[in-house]
Amino acid sequence: MPVRSRMSRPTFEALARGGGGAAAARALVGARRSRTLLLLRHIADRWPETRSCLEVVKRLPAAAVRRVVDHPVVGEWATRTALGSGPPAGFGLVAAAAAVHAGASMTVELPDVEQALLPTLGRLVGRPHGKVAVDDLRWQPTPRVEVPGGPTFLLEGWIDGGPPTRLPVSEDIDVARWQEAIAGAWAILASDHEDVAAEFATAITALTPLDSPRSGINSATHADAFGCIFLSLPEDPETTAMTLAHELQHTKLVALMDLFPLVTPDSGERFYAPWREDPRPAIGLLHGAYAHLGVAGFCRKVGRDVEFARWRSAALEVSNTLLASSALTDLGRDFVHGMASTLSSWCAEPVSEAARAQADLLAEEHRSRWLTFHHKP
Repeated sequence: MPVRSRMSRPTFEALARGGGGAAAARALVGARRSRTLLLLRHIADRWPETRSCLEVVKRLPAAAVRRVVDHPVVGEWATRTALGSGPPAGFGLVAAAAAVHAGASMTVELPDVEQALLPTLGRLVGRPHGKVAVDDLRWQPTPRVEVPGGPTFLLEGWIDGGPPTRLPVSEDIDVARWQEAIAGAWAILASDHEDVAAEFATAITALTPLDSPRSGINSATHADAFGCIFLSLPEDPETTAMTLAHELQHTKLVALMDLFPLVTPDSGERFYAPWREDPRPAIGLLHGAYAHLGVAGFCRKVGRDVEFARWRSAALEVSNTLLASSALTDLGRDFVHGMASTLSSWCAEPVSEAARAQADLLAEEHRSRWLTFHHKP
């Protein structure tokens, strides 16, 4: 069951600079796992009818339990249930999935629902409920993307309780197209962004396909669904890879903030963000700056000079805004100083005059629109 999470100062500093590598990602995965296990214990304490499921989990090998508890669906369900808005009977599905992975023959109490998901496995066939032998369960496997020479990602549809995002989740998933898109993006990450690839392979286990917008790409993470990235199918591998790098930064930060308070309680103050049309609270500003630090780092290596010039400057501007505010804790200030150090060094790197001018123009146009819309002097 849960263990105390620790993080070394060098690991924290590496994350602050925007990286961290696989070791940092493992620490964050472990921290989120401990959180989810604590939530499972809380659920069993609050709803006595789920205690038999907790006892099942306790008897199973740790590796089988980790495989299920680390799944984003379980983390989101456990959080929602602990807050009183999720179905506690879903604990049986968690216990059953862990028992399947362990190859254990046992009986588990399953909820009576029209559609039930065995986390990491798939949608249950039929409507088994009550005391059910795990050996008798059958399921329709969750689609997945298997990257040649790399990790495997579940294409998760979130049938239990709906997706934890307002973005439209695709009902029809073209697995072959997703396989092609993610494999192409992975090839770019693995060859040119090895640390990002290592972090991604360690921290991300699921992708949720979204409906494509009229232009561009939809993408998101959700704090409670750690390990899942929501995105629409992009048009080219490089855009896909950059989007994955962007959302990975959000993923890292939400887990880090489980461990350490980086931002003080919201005072109501709102700030300009060079990538948003709406004023942002400090926590949103920090998330955006950290994500765009990742985007700038990606663009720096692939020669997207206009975007590199724009986002390195924008993320540094926001970092300095945060440092000048009272919105950060002492540890948060250390973290943002690490971000600013990386960004300052990048801002000193040469780019062409044309790229710099275009980046400056885009930044000024955005600020002008924002000031006009929000009637700022």
